[in-house]
Amino acid sequence: MTSLELRCGLCGKAYLLRDLVYRCGKCDYPLEFPSPAVTGVSSLTRHGERGVWRFRGMLPLGEPANTVTLDEGGTPLHHAAMLGKQLGLNQFYLKDETRNPTGSFKDRGTSVGVSVARENGLPGIGCVSTGNMANSIAAYAAKAGMRALVFVPATTPHGKLVPMLAYGATVIVMGRPYAEIFETGLELGQELGFLWLHSDAHLRVEGQKTTAFEIWEQMGRAVPDVVVVPTSSGGNISAIWKGFKELEAIGLIGRLPRMVAVQAEGASPIARAFKTNQDTVKPFGDTRTEAHSISNPDPPSGRRVLRLLRESGGLAETVTDREMLESQAALARYEGILAEMASVSGIAVLKGLVKSGQIEENARVVSIVTGTGLKDMETVARGSPGPLRFD
Repeated sequence: MTSLELRCGLCGKAYLLRDLVYRCGKCDYPLEFPSPAVTGVSSLTRHGERGVWRFRGMLPLGEPANTVTLDEGGTPLHHAAMLGKQLGLNQFYLKDETRNPTGSFKDRGTSVGVSVARENGLPGIGCVSTGNMANSIAAYAAKAGMRALVFVPATTPHGKLVPMLAYGATVIVMGRPYAEIFETGLELGQELGFLWLHSDAHLRVEGQKTTAFEIWEQMGRAVPDVVVVPTSSGGNISAIWKGFKELEAIGLIGRLPRMVAVQAEGASPIARAFKTNQDTVKPFGDTRTEAHSISNPDPPSGRRVLRLLRESGGLAETVTDREMLESQAALARYEGILAEMASVSGIAVLKGLVKSGQIEENARVVSIVTGTGLKDMETVARGSPGPLRFD
């Protein structure tokens, strides 16, 4: 197995990927891959490649032959003029991650993780998930000819269970608290020697940081003023921030965007800690939201998110389920994008932030639409009008 090195994002202590460790034993902080020592745009991109692997030089894979891809990444950045008008924003953009192969941003990190697992001869991959990540892992494991093991809560919508079973994954449904399911899965993964691609795992962050690279390219090699991210474990907003930081380190950008983490009101441990000026995130307890994809009560990257929000001059906000349902309907009606409830939390929060003056109406704002609504049509139907009937 290759000796890829990881470092604690807090104290800098070094670890090796082959040890299948994900957090610092000293700090209990997520491990990260050091940023590549590259300069210039020619080091960032690869001619003739697209999507995530267009940025191969920034990713921790040795041989291109080991790449496992379903053409993830390269998703559209829409100028959402009509929806922006409703929100009070003149320059509003949507990064549409519903266009990924299994319908969510998770495919970016999964492609990188499964590719590295293949390169290192690991027997399988696994995760604990509310649905999107499990679907992604099941699909990419099938493509790679590897075993996939996924644990999901009993509340996972049926529409998300069906695909992972169809891809051939071993699916274990558990009616226990998410934190308990997470620990059970992580322990079993370690015993089996599987790479565990949970929500804020280092390889997942590597793949998902390419979202920032694409936004930069799609905006004409410019940086938005604000990036709004639906936030659960904290892995995706951490990844996008890492991407912008790497662009800055390469010398391709001279400033960084403000980051806004958005959580469901009924599952908002990061927002609560941020608003009370805490340095750590306490478990939320029982979650009360139908936005399952952002319902993590004990986010493993909580401290990392608090740090990046403060570094970027950002915000952590909450939205209600009703606000998300209304925004889900508005996104479909004004921009033709059908997204899951959690994915529109970033849209739901913006009208209030503009009205309160926390975001200027002329700011260039990008909201990450993280996953498709096609996997949870029951929820979509509740926010939509019924058909006209003629008997």
